[in-house]
Amino acid sequence: MSQPLLRGDALKQASRKLAADLQSKIDGAQQGVGTFSDHVLISVLGRLERLDDGLPWEDSVSQLGATIDELRLAVQRLQLLLGRRGQGRLVDFHERAQAVTGGVDRDCDLSDLDLMMSQGVFDCMHWRGMPLFKTVYDFSIYTMLLWALKPRTIIELGSGTGASAVWLADLSETFGIDSKVYSVDLKKPELQHDAVTFIQGDCLNIESVMGQDLLGNADHPWLVIEDAHVNVDGVLRHFHPYVRQGDYVVIEDSASKKDDITRFLLGVPGCYAVDTYFTDFFGRNVTCAQDSIFVRT
Repeated sequence: MSQPLLRGDALKQASRKLAADLQSKIDGAQQGVGTFSDHVLISVLGRLERLDDGLPWEDSVSQLGATIDELRLAVQRLQLLLGRRGQGRLVDFHERAQAVTGGVDRDCDLSDLDLMMSQGVFDCMHWRGMPLFKTVYDFSIYTMLLWALKPRTIIELGSGTGASAVWLADLSETFGIDSKVYSVDLKKPELQHDAVTFIQGDCLNIESVMGQDLLGNADHPWLVIEDAHVNVDGVLRHFHPYVRQGDYVVIEDSASKKDDITRFLLGVPGCYAVDTYFTDFFGRNVTCAQDSIFVRT
């Protein structure tokens, strides 16, 4: 069953609540400084408030002609934004998968090409001179997630060059977090870092790579990152008994893994929620972990 768009008075009421919340955020936490997004949203809401008060905004903008296409699109995006906002921060994965009727119904507010280019067009991002295969959005999201969660244990499945494990360890150290990073790959990177343990292993046999001795004694909270693209359902099932309330599980490049994610979650109903604060920070699913930044509930 799809989620209907807000319309009429419901859209107006939700928009006014949004405008008040934005202004409160600007006056409070942001110490009087608004973001570009704040200013654009407040400007759009102000223009909508000047329309005929007796008509729904979606009807008013449809009568304004082609010169107001920008405002018409703004109403459509506002409907989608407020619809998501109304669901709250922690949302069931299956609810997130339901389409929204009307307007844009993509899983991500960016096109596939735009998201891919955010890793770099003629080069990729680097950390300490090493290639770091993250989008600029995920680069920021992980920074915020680390600060909010302050994980004592970070488990990365899929080391690649090892740059991301070193980056996560460096960020944790910068934030004053006493974290230990474990990074698994078929090919063990030839890197050394005091807070990183690189483990050579096959996620097809995850039980033999990360067993009870390690997982049963690793300090919480945890941040588990699945980026190995192998045995996703089996990996998630293996970690589940050890994951505690408040721990995070992030599944990168999840667009190709939804069947595995769905199968896993159907087996553990009510145990995980999508944290939309992070998945939608830059717009709906503007991240490689689309609908798959999970918190254990």
